[in-house]
Amino acid sequence: MFVFDLDGTILMDSHNIHPSNLKAINLLLKKAKVIVFASGRMLPSVRKLLRRYFEIEFPIIAYNGSVVWTPQHGKIMELKIEPQSASQIVQKLRSLSVHRQAYVDDKLVVEEDNEHARAYSEHSGIELTFVDDLAKLVAEHGATKLLAIAEPEKLDAIIPKLREEFEDVLIFKSFANYLDFVPSQTDKGRALRVLAEKLGFDLSEAMAFGDNDNDIALLKSVGLGVAVRNGTKGLKEVADVVVEENFLGGPGNFLLELIDRGWLD
Repeated sequence: MFVFDLDGTILMDSHNIHPSNLKAINLLLKKAKVIVFASGRMLPSVRKLLRRYFEIEFPIIAYNGSVVWTPQHGKIMELKIEPQSASQIVQKLRSLSVHRQAYVDDKLVVEEDNEHARAYSEHSGIELTFVDDLAKLVAEHGATKLLAIAEPEKLDAIIPKLREEFEDVLIFKSFANYLDFVPSQTDKGRALRVLAEKLGFDLSEAMAFGDNDNDIALLKSVGLGVAVRNGTKGLKEVADVVVEENFLGGPGNFLLELIDRGWLD
């Protein structure tokens, strides 16, 4: 089993899969290896992106581990932030004048039409759903994930207070200007263990690739954890191998070398 994070790992900064990564994944498929994609993106966003490159569908870990989906079984796990907490977080971000958006029933929901919302919509390939009161919506439905978008320095300044106030939610950066809020039991490693149990795979024989702190649990859960050189310090400290940067196709180049040596037969 080979598990790939998307943004910052196998995707270039243009949000396209690097040719070396694409070549390596296709060669792994020819060798009948199981490919999994694990992303902070929405499930529809991941599926839409992958359809640009592949004719088949793959098992997917989405929303940083809140959702696990397979083509055969659909969603085998879905966690949500409790309605009351979700509503309080939205109200807090609103009081701080920080852009906030919610992921509810696989929809991207916002209450303000601004540059952050539009940029994210373009990045993810998902249309925006507008509501008058986001706090009211999540108070009724909960949220698979909440996201705050602001300048990195502004997010860094508010993270300690947010973590202190909302102890039942995991709060971490997935990009310099993205602050994720997910259910407390959520991480990509736990999600991968759920997937592996469902599919009957031994994770000691799996390899995973990532770039950010939200990939730490993922890399720790497999036999070989691989970080790209553009990854965070924390991730590279737990990785077994560090490869070239995402824009150089580091994961693909690493895998192609292993394939050339006959180590992945």
